[in-house]
Amino acid sequence: MKKYYSIACALFSALFFAQQNISFELSEGFMAVNIDGQNGWTTTPTGGVPANVTHQVICTDNASDGSNSLKIVKENMYGTQSEPIIGAFYNLPTMLSVSDFSVSFDINMSQLNGSVFGFQGVDNVNEVTLVRMDFDKTGEIKVLNTAGGVSDLILTSVGWQPNVWSRFKIVGTALGVRYYLNDTLMYTSAVAGALNMDQLRFVHDNASGVAYIDNVKISNTALMAVKNTALNTGTVSLSPNPATDYIRISASDKIKEVEIYGTAGKKITAEALNGVVDVRNFPAGLYLMTIKTGDKTYTEKFIKK
Repeated sequence: MKKYYSIACALFSALFFAQQNISFELSEGFMAVNIDGQNGWTTTPTGGVPANVTHQVICTDNASDGSNSLKIVKENMYGTQSEPIIGAFYNLPTMLSVSDFSVSFDINMSQLNGSVFGFQGVDNVNEVTLVRMDFDKTGEIKVLNTAGGVSDLILTSVGWQPNVWSRFKIVGTALGVRYYLNDTLMYTSAVAGALNMDQLRFVHDNASGVAYIDNVKISNTALMAVKNTALNTGTVSLSPNPATDYIRISASDKIKEVEIYGTAGKKITAEALNGVVDVRNFPAGLYLMTIKTGDKTYTEKFIKK
């Protein structure tokens, strides 16, 4: 009986983590103090005394979901850093595969020309950064690109505004890591190999200003995130799928733009003429198609035979 109970608990844990929501509320077991040591969270280690920085806190100053949020702010004992490394780290209860995950969060940053804030998904054991997004003090947004085995920060075409809550989402699939702002695709990077993340970091370079983090959602599968990128209700379908020659897009609203991504997140040149995409010259394999219709964005998978 104990054996079956253990199996049931393991299955329940796996299902529970299919999506984890963190809003830093009292009902979730968070207290409005230093986040270090709370519910799997820690802060940047110092290598001295105290062992970790102390001013990254749960607060009631500003929130996008509920009453509380995570506040990351300058540590006065230390100067400005060359990289965003000061902040709060979440030790994941289950590792996330970089090719099958989603993480989303709300962020509100207080000012331009202050700190560089950032989000990072890392293999903490080997200190390898697998996904990264920097909110530069100029208002630009940069993301990590790992094409060709070389890691670089790439400037995106969108920016952030101070004192505004924005929602960011990172979705990893076998075809690439996709970065979204308010459900609009910003950039697609190649997958950084068959690696796993065991820690998420919300950080800054310790210059000046404050960032609030809230409404964090973590999933160990990309399926739900990929299938639910619409901003509003509506429907899109592809047929036939798998396809040999052409794919017809059926949408409840007028199609404005179509983008197709192949292996390793590479964008494929294609047009949707009257809702039909010619895929005759596509190599056989799995693809992602992003369809924009008015104020909605959908992402669908299809197979070219």
